[in-house]
Amino acid sequence: MTSATIEGLSLRAWQSEAFNAWVEADRRAVVEAVMGTGKTALGIAAAADAIARGLSVLVVVPGVELLNQWHREIGNSLPGVAVGRRGDGNSDTFRGHRIVVSTVQSATGFSAPRPVGPALLIADEVHRYGAPRYSRLLLDAFTERMGLTATLERNDDGVERLLLPYFETVIEGCTYERGRADGILAPVRVMLVEVPFDSVEAAEYQECDELARKLYGKLIHNLGCSDESFGEFMRDVQLLSDGPNAEKATWTARRYLHAISQRRTLLAESSSKLDALRDLGTVLRESGRALAFSETKKSARAAAEVLLEEGVLAAPFTSELSRLDRNRLLTAFRNGAVTTLVAPKVLDEGVDVPEADVGVILASSKTRRQMIQRMGRIIRPKLDGRAASFLVMYAKGSSEDPSTGAHGTFLEQLTGIASEVVTVGPEGAPELLRSWLAIERDNGGAADVGSSAVGVDSEEFEATIDVDEDIVEIAHRLVEDDTPEVAPTVESEDVDVRRILLSVGAYGDVDDLDTVLACLSVLDPQQVAVLILRFGLAGESPKRHNDIGVRLGMSAVQVGRVETAALECLGDAATVMVLAELMVQLDEL
Repeated sequence: MTSATIEGLSLRAWQSEAFNAWVEADRRAVVEAVMGTGKTALGIAAAADAIARGLSVLVVVPGVELLNQWHREIGNSLPGVAVGRRGDGNSDTFRGHRIVVSTVQSATGFSAPRPVGPALLIADEVHRYGAPRYSRLLLDAFTERMGLTATLERNDDGVERLLLPYFETVIEGCTYERGRADGILAPVRVMLVEVPFDSVEAAEYQECDELARKLYGKLIHNLGCSDESFGEFMRDVQLLSDGPNAEKATWTARRYLHAISQRRTLLAESSSKLDALRDLGTVLRESGRALAFSETKKSARAAAEVLLEEGVLAAPFTSELSRLDRNRLLTAFRNGAVTTLVAPKVLDEGVDVPEADVGVILASSKTRRQMIQRMGRIIRPKLDGRAASFLVMYAKGSSEDPSTGAHGTFLEQLTGIASEVVTVGPEGAPELLRSWLAIERDNGGAADVGSSAVGVDSEEFEATIDVDEDIVEIAHRLVEDDTPEVAPTVESEDVDVRRILLSVGAYGDVDDLDTVLACLSVLDPQQVAVLILRFGLAGESPKRHNDIGVRLGMSAVQVGRVETAALECLGDAATVMVLAELMVQLDEL
């Protein structure tokens, strides 16, 4: 390819190097690059190259936010190219479009868009597509392939079994060190904030911890799980947990995962962490934008409520938000009206989140990939050159405590790139954060930390945060949602299978969908087809019996009977156990 092929596209040095490496790899590779360094621009360059050579391009993304972001950015970068969308109510095809951007659900559904002739597949967040359900995306018809991710990792064997054989090569695009050297990532400071458990939390935590430790030993010594690293161990446990329902090893793995899930919930909802967050309120009011990472919807609401009480315009950002609330909160966060968003994993990837100055980690990361994604939200360069500030809260003596090894928190991913790591108690955290921000403010010459963070002058900033009373109403409404989150027990006869299937269809991620489809494997093909359409498990909206009947050549009454029989079949004890655990996870997001 000549440089004229992508004339008008401005690429950073690492992007040009990665693009050339991809071309040398016969245009089949996964490119790893830290969030915030420009993976989308690299993908657009590959698309421009393909279009110039007469190929069609399918861009696949995991969610609606990225669907619209990619569509918008391709349109801005390649104004002369017809770009379509598939998903979120759009049904464009390659008829009349050289590039189609699609959600992964739509790209693997019944009427997925298929190009005619040679084509390039660009798979954003490619690590998600190592699930068996999405292997249908990996077609030989795509003669050229580019995967994009911050880190090519999964908790199963999907990378080795599905992704690497298809994409063939992994290219190191941009590490944090490269990003710092090139001036596209900010320096990092890390504050480890040690908090105590109260007596009740300590007793509950000890019970969960003892069970987890006991099962941990069984899984390693009796069931062959790896003890090389905690990441390898967790991968083996996840594989065991997906085994046959009758296997003792499967139930041991599931009990372990449930025990550490309960332990994480206790850590995430610690009252001492909320007290420490409350003390930070006066500083966060002055620090520009901040992101706080929680574990559950309940803890996200509690944290946002504490900050609101301290005068910080904060809001929980969870998977249950309506599209309107999501868009309004992100817009308000972008313009500085909302200064703090508190979220479980829904903000980790797949959402175009504006730059933030401060990251507060209230709950430890479950995977290395999750920690890297959270870091990527904060380490984008600041307008005045100051450092990104991370505060990591941990309960003393728990699995989060660095002095006990902090296994499974992947804290080393963050501390390993930090120029400064300091451990303090909750009483010392506010003043230290204030000094960090004040030092950078003085050196950068900015008159106001908050205003410089959002790129406007002080008067504009004050006007912005006073303007929209509706945003204040939304924030208070979201934290006051007191809908009880009752986790079903595995013995329950009342697990609402319909609710679980609808929830997964509406906002479940790739792993959730894969879990449900594994449960559906006990059904016959007709039952599977009915449930997929009925509950929107293929990226479409849930269908009525009449619509399903037309699609499958059945009467509405027949469809209803098939649905009833399928749900009854899913109600056996083993399947209910799996679905109940999935419902716990969905309720926590």
